[in-house]
Amino acid sequence: MIRITRLMFLLLLVLNFSCKKEKQTTAYQLVDSKVKFTSDTFNDLYLWYNTMPSVDLTTFKTPEEYISTVKNSKDRWSFTMTYTDMLNLLQNGVTTGWGAGIKYDAQNLLRIIYVYDNSAMGKAGIKRGWQIKALNGKLVSTMSVSEINTALSNSSNVFNLVANDGTESTVNLTKGAIVINSVQYSNIYPISGRKIGYLVFNEFLGSSVKELNTVFDNFSSAGISDLILDLRYNGGGTLYCADSLVAILAGKLHKDKIYNTLKYNDKHTNLNFTESIKLKNNSVQLDKLVVIANSSTASASELVISGLMPYMNLKLIGSATQGKPVGMNITGDIKLNIAVAPISFQNVNSQGYTDYFNGIPPDFPVNDTPSQDWGALTDGCLTAALNYISTGTIGFVPGTKSSITQEKIVYKGSDTPVENLFQFVK
Repeated sequence: MIRITRLMFLLLLVLNFSCKKEKQTTAYQLVDSKVKFTSDTFNDLYLWYNTMPSVDLTTFKTPEEYISTVKNSKDRWSFTMTYTDMLNLLQNGVTTGWGAGIKYDAQNLLRIIYVYDNSAMGKAGIKRGWQIKALNGKLVSTMSVSEINTALSNSSNVFNLVANDGTESTVNLTKGAIVINSVQYSNIYPISGRKIGYLVFNEFLGSSVKELNTVFDNFSSAGISDLILDLRYNGGGTLYCADSLVAILAGKLHKDKIYNTLKYNDKHTNLNFTESIKLKNNSVQLDKLVVIANSSTASASELVISGLMPYMNLKLIGSATQGKPVGMNITGDIKLNIAVAPISFQNVNSQGYTDYFNGIPPDFPVNDTPSQDWGALTDGCLTAALNYISTGTIGFVPGTKSSITQEKIVYKGSDTPVENLFQFVK
């Protein structure tokens, strides 16, 4: 049995995996073993453990029922999943599903918003911006969100699609394994004598660091002066990966300065620790940093934003972030095949900024316009960001705030989306 009590390279979560066998006593015989394990974890690690109501564990059939009953009103994230699925995702960036994010746009058209290359949709050549016109012969315009979600839970579907150039196609796809590529797109825009880097970054996984290094090796050698960091669909990941990105963006000028402090409950104040900005070989020196965000931008993404705000000329374009200034330690039991992730610490930047449960507000509200592939200048957020960096103003961009809500997101890329602070344990 192994119990890892603290990992310095966690995400917005630290993983503590255990395979300790539960002691079976008469008092626990009627309690589901997974519920008991979840309860023990929450009573120990949960940030708001002292607000949890007293409950009868024998009344819960699943850990999810228990969490739903005891969690704090601020908590929208605590979860459980299987131990094996957790390790597979963290170790290899591997999960299963369709391999594309799907949401409605402002015109109520169902769009592909990103695609993982090594997935069912990626291998079929489907791109960001494509419209899903029909599912299994039924027009999407006649279907409710519930009906669409039901169809997407199938193992196979027939998709009628409209590409970005207006051509239509019909493909029969089956869900399969996905190897996540966190970097969705990168480019350098030479404008007004500046070299503006653009990076679309979707997940903070351990495997993402290699992808980041490849991109910033190129950016650094090209001598970019500014960066647009697109985190609009990035729901989180590991602190290890966030630490690497912060080092790349701020390490040259701000090495060793504190950018985040993790604060635990009063049972685990010994785990409180600060994260300082490191320096990497491919660190860049930026004049301006623009982050594109919306209500899907959460967790490790918000930590990076809040952590860099005191040190960099940083502006936020899009809409308010999700509002998750907290993270998890994950405790796992191999025998029970369960991983339990309670909110267990709060993130605080160097200026004490932490209470952004309603999201980090944008400096420039701009519509999300997912009607073309990455890099298209018809993307309002990208155009606004380029305008700001090159002229100091976002210029004219249709719409003044995002008209797309989190509830309009139908599918988050995979059956186990990366949005709750994961970290691989070696």
